[in-house]
Amino acid sequence: LGVTSLSELLRYVPGMMVGPDRNNNSDAVHYHGGPAAFPKNLQVLVNGRSMYRSVVAAVSWFEMPVALEDIRRIEIVRGPNAASYGSNAYQAIINILTKHPADTYGSTVSVKKGNNGEENIYLKDGGNIGATDYRISFSQLTDDGFEDQEDHRIAKFIDIETHRPLDSAGELETSLVYLHATKELADQVKYQINQNEISEMRLELGLRWTRDLSSKHQLQVKAYTTQYNQRQDIQVAGVPVAYLDDNLRQLFTLNPQAAEAIAAGSDPTPLLDLNDSTQVGLAQAVFVNYPNPAVDGIIPVNGTINADMDEYRFDVELQDTYIYSPELTLVSGASFRRDAVDSHTYLGGRINNNTTRFFGSATWQAIDAINVHLGLMTEKESNADFVYAPRVAFNYKLTPSQSLRAVYSESVRSPDLFEQQADWSYTLDGAQSSTALNGTTFYQNQQGPNNLDHQFIESYEIGYYGRVAWLDLESDVRIFHEHQADVYYQTLRLGEFATEENLSMRFEGVEWMLNFTPWEKGQIRWNAAVLGAFTNASTNERERVLLRVYAKNTTTLTWLQSWPMQINSSLSYMTANKMDQLDNDVTGRFLIERIDGRLAKSLNIASYDMELSTTFQHDLSSDPYILSQNFYEDKTRVQFGLSFSF
Repeated sequence: LGVTSLSELLRYVPGMMVGPDRNNNSDAVHYHGGPAAFPKNLQVLVNGRSMYRSVVAAVSWFEMPVALEDIRRIEIVRGPNAASYGSNAYQAIINILTKHPADTYGSTVSVKKGNNGEENIYLKDGGNIGATDYRISFSQLTDDGFEDQEDHRIAKFIDIETHRPLDSAGELETSLVYLHATKELADQVKYQINQNEISEMRLELGLRWTRDLSSKHQLQVKAYTTQYNQRQDIQVAGVPVAYLDDNLRQLFTLNPQAAEAIAAGSDPTPLLDLNDSTQVGLAQAVFVNYPNPAVDGIIPVNGTINADMDEYRFDVELQDTYIYSPELTLVSGASFRRDAVDSHTYLGGRINNNTTRFFGSATWQAIDAINVHLGLMTEKESNADFVYAPRVAFNYKLTPSQSLRAVYSESVRSPDLFEQQADWSYTLDGAQSSTALNGTTFYQNQQGPNNLDHQFIESYEIGYYGRVAWLDLESDVRIFHEHQADVYYQTLRLGEFATEENLSMRFEGVEWMLNFTPWEKGQIRWNAAVLGAFTNASTNERERVLLRVYAKNTTTLTWLQSWPMQINSSLSYMTANKMDQLDNDVTGRFLIERIDGRLAKSLNIASYDMELSTTFQHDLSSDPYILSQNFYEDKTRVQFGLSFSF
C-alpha cells in the first residue's frame, strides 16, 4: 500500500479516522469519531502487550515500538469486546502481531528518505542459537510534521523477539523492547522561552509460556512489564512575582474567579464571598505583599519547571482453553495489573492502581449452520466498583461461502489516572528574582474529581460476509448502532481545567469492504463507511471538540497490481467528507482528499534480494487536516526507498 506509518495504515479500515493530535505531536486514531487530543477509545496491543500509558491512557502512534516491516498481520475487532480484551476494549481493538522469529532468518537493511524531513531506517537480523529462534530489529523514524509548526520528531527503538520449544508440548516466547524518542510540542506555558521538547524512554520486557496438557487442553501464561520515563524542562522568564504567591494559590482553590481578578490587576471584592473569612484573609494577604500590584506584583521571576513523569506497569494473565467437544470450546482466565505513576507536576507525587479481571467465553456450534458465542468479563480496580461486560454473537451460514451475523456487546472504559486523580501545578526550580518570593508555584492549580465512574458502551451489529469464487469477489457489510453513556470530557488547559460529566454519544451507520480481482494479478479494494453521530453536549462548540476527528462519509479505493519483471504498484484514492462537520455547525468543514501511491521493483543480485521503491501522497483538497493551521509544506510528499536482504 505504500504507507509510511502505522497510523496511516488504519485509513484502510472502514470507519477508522486518522487526524493529527497537536497536544502529543502524534496522530489521533478513532473508530467512528472522537476528540483529537489523547484519544482513548481503542484498545491497542502489540503481541498482546497493551500500548496504553497509565497516566493519560493514550497511544502515541509515532512512538509505537513496532516496525512496519516486522508486522505479520493486524487483527481489528470493530465494536466493543471487553469479554476478550479487557475494560478498555471500548469502541474497537487493534491487535498487532509480528512475524514469528523462525520466519525471519537472514538480514535486512532498508533506508527510506523523502521531503518533509522524512527518513526511515530499518535493520534486522534473524537466526537461531541452538533451539532458540530470534529476531533483532532496529528502527529509526524522523519527520518534520506540518508547515510553520514545531513538529519535528524522531523515534528509534530496538526490538528483540525469541521463541524456544521447551518440549513436544510447550514453548516459551520472550520480547525485549527499548525505545527513545524526542519530539517538539507547542509552548505549554505562556512565559516559556526554550523550545518545548519532550524526551521519552520506554522499556518493555515480556514473556509468553504455553503448555498443551492434552490435545484438547492448553494453558497459557502471559506477563509483561513496562517502564516509561518522560523528561521535560520548561524554562520560563518574566513570570510576575505575584503569580507565585502562596496566598493567591490558596485563594484560587477556594475562588478561582477572585484569584484571576487579582492576577489581572482588578478589584476582587465583587467576586469574594465576604462571609468567608478565609477568602477575605487570603486576598488581603496578597495585597499586603504587593500593595501596588501594577508595580510590585509584576517584578519578573525566572526559573525552570520540571515536568518529568515516570510510569511503571506489571501485567500477568493466565488463560485456559479447553475443547470440550468438536461443537464446544471454552476459554477462561484471570489477570492482574499494577500501574504506578510518579509526577510532581501532574499528579502531586506517586499514585498506584491495581486491576483484577476474570473472563470466560464459550463458542458453541449448535447445528452445522449456526455458531453461538457467549462471553463475560468482570473487573475490579483499586478505586472503582466491580464492572461487568457481556458479549453475545450468532453466525448463520447461508451457504458454505456466505454468512449472516448478529452481535450484541458491552464494554466499559476506566478513567485514567490523570482524569481521576490529577493534581496539576507548575513549580519553578531555581527561581531567581530581584525581590523576595512568597512561593515558587503558579497560583493556578487543578485537582481531578476523584469520583469518576466508568464510561459505558453498548453495541448492536448485523453483518453479512460472502465470497463468490468464480468472480474472485469478497465482501463484508456491517450495520451498527452504538450508544455511549456516562461519557466525560476534560479540558487540557491549566487555567480552565474542568470535567464535564454525564455526556452521551451515539454512532450509527453502515460500513463495507469489497475485494475484487477483475484481471490477472490485479486487485481492487473498496472500503467505505457512512456514519451518523449524535451527542447531548451542552453547546455546539463542545460537540465539535468531542467529535473533532469525525466524518460522515469515508472512502478508500485501492488498485493493487503485479507487473512483469518483478514490478508491483498500488494506487489509492481516499477521502473523509467532511471532517469536523456536524448537522448544526457551519464552521470547520474540512475535506481530506488525497491520492497515495507506490511503485516498487525487486531485483535478485547474487545472494542479495534488493528492492527499489518510491511512494507518494498528494493532497487533492486545499483544506487543512482537522485544524486550520495543519498544512503540509508540500501538497505532494515523495519518499524513495532502498532495501537489501541477505
